Amino acid sequence: MNAFKTSLIATTIALALGAGAVAAQDTAAASDRTMGQTVDDATITATLKAKLLADERTKGFDVNVDTVKGVVTLTGGADSSAAKSAAQELAGDVEGVILIKNELIVAAPGSEARQDANTATASGEVREAMDESGDSIDDAWITSKVKTQLLADTDVKGTQITVETKGNMVTLGGTADTAAARAKAIEIATATKGVTHVMADGLVIKQ
Repeated sequence: MNAFKTSLIATTIALALGAGAVAAQDTAAASDRTMGQTVDDATITATLKAKLLADERTKGFDVNVDTVKGVVTLTGGADSSAAKSAAQELAGDVEGVILIKNELIVAAPGSEARQDANTATASGEVREAMDESGDSIDDAWITSKVKTQLLADTDVKGTQITVETKGNMVTLGGTADTAAARAKAIEIATATKGVTHVMADGLVIKQ
């Protein structure tokens, strides 16, 4: 009987420890997931924009992406609830995203509601129009635009390249795989609308 009780107690302790380990793993996973800061907001925004542009379900929509400490807010218009859900799905697949605020407006193309939704985003098309009319493009948009292009370019693969913009001047940092990739990254940043100067002293070639 004593042996049975001893065995039962041992089993109970083992189960408790196992549950504790699982709980600890879940907590650790949650901790890792909430550290969106490990992937900077500009990278999250650029990565998601590239996904939205590449996906057949969302590429035709004027979707604006704003990221603050891993929290992504989607604004703009979509043709259907399915398209809105697709944007949510793509956002959920981006590393570093901890929360998604899907504020996309479902409205028919050309409708007043859709036009209002698109204009409210002040997204790429709107801001490029502002630039053409002589208005300045803000630094956040430039950073996002450069990041998106670096991530989309197969020669650069800019996941390890950081982009900062201040007063329309872009600073590139991090690492590039090759000298050619570094040069291409600088070329892309320089050619981006609104950029007045590019500093790349901090962008080094991977050893």
